[in-house]
Amino acid sequence: MTNKMHRAARKHIFTTTILAVFALCAWATSLHAQAVQQKATAYVYWTNNNNGTIGQATTTGTDVNQDFITTGEGFGGGGLTLDTDYIYWSGANGGSSTNIGRANLDGSGVNDDFITGASNPCGVAVNNTYIYWTGDVGSFIGRADLDGSGVNQDFIETGTGVCGLAVTASHIYWANYETESIGRASLSGTDVTLNFISGAGSGSGIAIHGKYIYFTSNGGTGIGRANVNGTDVNPNFITGLEGEIAFLSVNSKYIFWADWGDRGTCSNPGPTCTIGRANIDGTDVNQSFITGTDGGFGIAVTDGNP
Repeated sequence: MTNKMHRAARKHIFTTTILAVFALCAWATSLHAQAVQQKATAYVYWTNNNNGTIGQATTTGTDVNQDFITTGEGFGGGGLTLDTDYIYWSGANGGSSTNIGRANLDGSGVNDDFITGASNPCGVAVNNTYIYWTGDVGSFIGRADLDGSGVNQDFIETGTGVCGLAVTASHIYWANYETESIGRASLSGTDVTLNFISGAGSGSGIAIHGKYIYFTSNGGTGIGRANVNGTDVNPNFITGLEGEIAFLSVNSKYIFWADWGDRGTCSNPGPTCTIGRANIDGTDVNQSFITGTDGGFGIAVTDGNP
């Protein structure tokens, strides 16, 4: 009788262990599937100039959330960028803002005062070492370590009117809407060329992907393109856009832009205050890819630059 009980107990323990192993494997598989799905989903983000929020949607235009992040009081629609861990935004609001904010990619951990003391920061960009920003009422590009320390408000002198900003493995690029030019400097802040590309049009946005620079042009009604070495400048790569494009962002498939209408005043109905999208070659232009933004301004996309 005792041996039978022992055998039954061992069988029960064995069966329980096997079931636990299967359950653990199923749980691990589920977590892996969720992680793969989350990693595979690409998102586009934008700042809403009129209400101090950041919106989010998939790059296919689904799961639109106009209030993904609520930023602090006094933050308008500024620039936007992201890396593998965080989303960053500038607080441009017409001249009085001084802050750059940061949050986790899931929208938690909002810190509106991540960096302070800038002069109405407009464009913002990040690489694996530093975060950079431009102040369109100031005359410099600022730089700080990724943890917000080591702030240098006067890293590169650019002159006023600078808003859009992008960074590559070797250079920093910026768009000056006053001089209608694109400037460039080395990552060390040297070799500054204020008119690296001239005749870019009076746009404020700039993005880089692969061998091309993309920029807003024609007063924000078009998108231009040039080689990253400054040649083959085409300010009319995409034309005839309504409203006014503030910023744009690019990944390997698409160009996205934020149209804030008449400086945040939206027409309804009409293709303004929307997120637009086109193929990377400039075809299949959709000015109303995402509607209902509240004066979309800054924009960033997964695996894009900025």
